Amino acid sequence: MHKLNSQYTERNWLKWAIIGLIVVLISCFIYLFFLYSGIQESRTINYQDSKEKVLSKTNVSQIETITEYNGEHQFHVISGTSKSGENKIVFIPLSKKNNELTVIEESEIITRQQIKDQWKQQCQNCELIDITPAMENNEPLWEVTYIDGSDRYIFDYLSIYDGARMQQYRLKSIFH
Repeated sequence: MHKLNSQYTERNWLKWAIIGLIVVLISCFIYLFFLYSGIQESRTINYQDSKEKVLSKTNVSQIETITEYNGEHQFHVISGTSKSGENKIVFIPLSKKNNELTVIEESEIITRQQIKDQWKQQCQNCELIDITPAMENNEPLWEVTYIDGSDRYIFDYLSIYDGARMQQYRLKSIFH
């Protein structure tokens, strides 16, 4: 009877272990890809409904951007242009209770750049994260998020019409 070489069986075992590891890794990457795609799709699934609602119920004829605001209530925020060339911001509530759209003329509000300039004057040692339209208590606002000189994450809510501070939340980091 012929005995198999132990070196041959070791190499065979190692080859199958590497192939198994590669198959597991490829399977994980495929799973993560489909998981990520599904999450992204579910996040933007209602965007089309909001676009159709804005185009049918307002005089906005061209939609430029659509974002989501999550505060006390959830809103889709659409920036667009009317046929006459006026820029508008439309807040679409996503709750079943409130179906009323809020339309704001950009010519009537303080601009994002003006808010940024105002913020720079008040906070020189800060790092700006974002400035986005927000809606709290049926009041359109600018949400300014930044990190201040004390390493706190700040949510600053300013009136969209005059830049007056309405609310501010300061979150102190406990992990560095």
